[in-house]
Amino acid sequence: MIEVVVGNMLKVMKSGRPIIKHSEAFKKIRHGDYDNFIKIINRPIPPIVIYNNGVIKNSYTSQDEDFDFAGLICSGPSLIKFHKDCLTEYGTIKDENITDDIFEKMVLFELSIRMHANNSKLLNIKDVLEVAINKLSGFKGLNNEDTIQLHNGRIFINGVKRNITKFPSWNEGIIEFQKAYEILVTNKLTIF
Repeated sequence: MIEVVVGNMLKVMKSGRPIIKHSEAFKKIRHGDYDNFIKIINRPIPPIVIYNNGVIKNSYTSQDEDFDFAGLICSGPSLIKFHKDCLTEYGTIKDENITDDIFEKMVLFELSIRMHANNSKLLNIKDVLEVAINKLSGFKGLNNEDTIQLHNGRIFINGVKRNITKFPSWNEGIIEFQKAYEILVTNKLTIF
């Protein structure tokens, strides 16, 4: 669900429409701040059983205590409401340069990097994606070429957010992004 919801909002950004009404919630979910996203949208947290270091509990506390994946699961009802609100506000957008599949992979790219870095206790709350890539690459021992390619993926996503391609064409940017995404897959750094 998250890749569809945030992917649609990336399409809104690329279209040049200002995101004012939902900007804070969008920022929180895009950066993987599930606790504050849930607080902003204010939907009930679904029942969940969590096992952590030999302890079983039947409620979600926070992503700091229960890790990011639990936060992502618990944000489901809030994501559904957020998606409905955004569709009402912005409608469904069809982009002429980028497929929905690529928009959804862009979401998984950023969230995967942040989730793996957060779960390894590498990030501060305000770390930007560039810093997250550098910290995660160092921690996982990725070579310099892979790190540079991950940054090319980040540069592509930043261009999409501003509707300015940082590559000779959108197609060339998509190729570079897909190479970056494949590095995450190869190194088992995706979230699904």
